[in-house]
Amino acid sequence: MKHAVLDVDGATCTSCVYTIEHVGSKLKGVHECFVDRNTSQIQLDYDGNPETLERIIELVDRIGYTAVINQADQPVS
Repeated sequence: MKHAVLDVDGATCTSCVYTIEHVGSKLKGVHECFVDRNTSQIQLDYDGNPETLERIIELVDRIGYTAVINQADQPVS
């Protein structure tokens, strides 16, 4: 299992947070999806498959928000 931090834009209310967490946690490969409104971030525990990250980002975009991988969370090459 891997952990990722996504920066999310537009999730400013309780309903926004609930929607992202509820839909995100049902996505195959996602073990836990937590949105912190104060930091505008999604904390994600997932199966480590890069496609899972792509799917969660696409899902967040489809429901009306924008998510990107937090630059500080990306490995240094």
